[in-house]
Amino acid sequence: MNTFKLDINTPEKRYLSVQAQMLKINLPDGEYVLLAGHEPVTAALDFGLLQYRNAEGELHEVLCADGFVEMRPDGVAVFTRECMDADVLDRAQEKEETEKMIARQKYEQSRITHHSNTIFLARTMERRRKKRYR
Repeated sequence: MNTFKLDINTPEKRYLSVQAQMLKINLPDGEYVLLAGHEPVTAALDFGLLQYRNAEGELHEVLCADGFVEMRPDGVAVFTRECMDADVLDRAQEKEETEKMIARQKYEQSRITHHSNTIFLARTMERRRKKRYR
């Protein structure tokens, strides 16, 4: 069976680097399977389980936060905010960890949104002020 290099990276470190036969990922619009020789593609990665079959044919699962995946001729690179080995988690722990990852993501998004809204409001008020005093 053909294999490809699979790298999973977080901001802190390279989490995993293996030869894989298959990679199954969650995208915002559903699941997606990548095999060796797949066309180059870059896509957003959604929260959930990432499954891969290593060169020996063993299936492994990794719980991943959001990020993106890039299929290149030399392999697949997954870039995610955080991840952990789901093989050692039971389903209750998996659900709890997923919820924690989603909560952290929502918190970060709320901070970014708040900052963006503050800037937008300041610019809007400045434009109104300039119009008023022309």
